[in-house]
Amino acid sequence: MLINVHSWTTSWILGFISLRSFLQTGLFIVAHDAMHHSLAPLNENLNNNLGRFCLFLYAGLSYKFCSENHRLHHQYPESAADPDFHSPKNSKPFNWYFRFLSNYLDWKQFCNLTLLWLLLLQISIIFNPTAIENLILFCALPLIISSVQLFIVGTCLPHQKTKAEPKRQLPRSLPLHPLISFAACYHFGYHLEHHLSPNTPWFKLPNLRFEARQRVQAKIKNAP
Repeated sequence: MLINVHSWTTSWILGFISLRSFLQTGLFIVAHDAMHHSLAPLNENLNNNLGRFCLFLYAGLSYKFCSENHRLHHQYPESAADPDFHSPKNSKPFNWYFRFLSNYLDWKQFCNLTLLWLLLLQISIIFNPTAIENLILFCALPLIISSVQLFIVGTCLPHQKTKAEPKRQLPRSLPLHPLISFAACYHFGYHLEHHLSPNTPWFKLPNLRFEARQRVQAKIKNAP
């Protein structure tokens, strides 16, 4: 908030926005692991408090509310009881995205986030007259980019029904190289592995995917 963005080049600004967006997504991913009790599995209070803190930093979200919605998502994936469900009326990505947002960011939480940003702005503007530009570039914009990232890689592409597989019961995993998968959304493109083993931390999902592919190759090799 104290950076003078007018002294930065466009490339530096875009690079910093990208970094902030990536770290913003990381806050949600850490909180997500807490929802599955894999962040601090030996200390439930620490686990939940860390998750609560990360969601507050992410967008002033309610840990209890998000945990309940996410529990339903895993219990009833791709059904009417799934908060992330996309019905035929909401199958278009644009409509689905706003329905996805509304299930995690209600008006009360949005007001809390706005008040938090206004407080941050009032403090920062004392030292940096152009702090409002920083707020837009380094707080609001990364949050929007992060929400799109989480929606596309972690929800839309893995759960979207296709004509080729209309009766598919489990989400698909995206065929991404581990480095690209990490950059895209902390490996949550490996979504089938996550649903099959929800308590596995995000950084171990590539291992699950590799092991699954090894088993498939072994079956093919040993087939008569």
